[in-house]
Amino acid sequence: MAGLKAPELSLEIFGAVITSDCSTFYPGLELLNNIICESEGRILPSEEDVKFTRYSHSFARRLSRDPELSQAEKANVVQDSLTEETIRDLLRCLEVDLEFTTKTPEWARIHFFPYTSAMSHWDARPKRGSSRRVHGDPLQVEIERRYFRGTGAYAYNTLRFDKNLQRLERIRRKLAEIFSKSDKSPLNELMQTLREHGTRGKAVSDEIECRSRLVRDDHELEEIYRASVDNLLGHNLPSAVLLRSLVRWTGLWFIFMSNYRAVSALEGDSPCPFIVDCQGGNNQLRKASQKSLKDFLSRIESGVKFRLDGREMSATQEQKIKSFYTSSLAGLHVINALKGRRHFTLDLDCVETLVLAQVPPKSDMPFDEFMHEILYKRLRLVIGRKAAEEQGLLSSLDASIFEQNEKALSEKIGAVGYLTVYSDATRMVGLGVLDE
Repeated sequence: MAGLKAPELSLEIFGAVITSDCSTFYPGLELLNNIICESEGRILPSEEDVKFTRYSHSFARRLSRDPELSQAEKANVVQDSLTEETIRDLLRCLEVDLEFTTKTPEWARIHFFPYTSAMSHWDARPKRGSSRRVHGDPLQVEIERRYFRGTGAYAYNTLRFDKNLQRLERIRRKLAEIFSKSDKSPLNELMQTLREHGTRGKAVSDEIECRSRLVRDDHELEEIYRASVDNLLGHNLPSAVLLRSLVRWTGLWFIFMSNYRAVSALEGDSPCPFIVDCQGGNNQLRKASQKSLKDFLSRIESGVKFRLDGREMSATQEQKIKSFYTSSLAGLHVINALKGRRHFTLDLDCVETLVLAQVPPKSDMPFDEFMHEILYKRLRLVIGRKAAEEQGLLSSLDASIFEQNEKALSEKIGAVGYLTVYSDATRMVGLGVLDE
């Protein structure tokens, strides 16, 4: 008898399909795809039965990356070789970065970042059993899950079933505003034309989204996500910044959420602290951070084994769940590398996203409060002295290490423009007047 598969067990533990293929930015991309492609044009509808019209964008993706796209197929869309080259260069600029891919990706591997509604699309690949084209016959394409495995469907579900109706309406209104503005752009008109020449699926329900909605009862974690998305979208910033931060935050939230749910699966203990090395120059801090990463991945593995409860799962399937976290952490730059000696860190994009998601619009908060109440107590990031003291780390590490680490983080927040330092040395985190 076949053993349990990773998607089934991860649904039990984490409320979403967690597997290596859908890591990093795919949860957020799938979320945006669901938001944009609801078949009746509704944003985050609260009805049980929701259907999605799935586009492949197969022509544009093949124009960008498929050398076997025939001249006959291109002739129906592009006028000449110069037009083709110009559009291809543009499309490649719009592709989601595949940071750990060393070889040139095939067209089915790439996705466009949905800066406009017409750029949204689902997973697609050449239809199984179809031979290569002859005499310019078009390639047969099928739409099916490959990287959009359900993590984004769960995030979509979490937002649309928000019981705080005022917050839900704010999020709907902001998303509608973002995409209505972009829909009038020349880029959207171009992508609309290209999308019409690709395969389009019928309006269908999402079986994973339907299954995820009643899995968990620890609603505090879902509330963190909803409140953070409300904060993020409320800032007065360009749409591209907001959408990229929403995609990044969705990936980050899955990591933070899983830290709590792995503990829940074990029925005890407390979430792992993420000891974050923000300064990059202290060996003791680096080693402590390396250990905390190993502890987190070990906790995920232990939670999986505990919840198997006598059921069989192959080592390969277990590794798929663990690999989701290593690749997400590395791709989102929460750790320094995918392989080798790894430790927790935060790049500037992560810092910006954390500020936008955790600090309400048109406001700011004291740096110490942001450090302790938000990053430590809510997200379990150990950076400053106070958090290190509460974790019992000062018995083995000097307090000055964490003071310097805290200073390094404040410099990063300043580098992204969201830290204000007053004459009395008070430090405030947030956009403040930038949101006015």
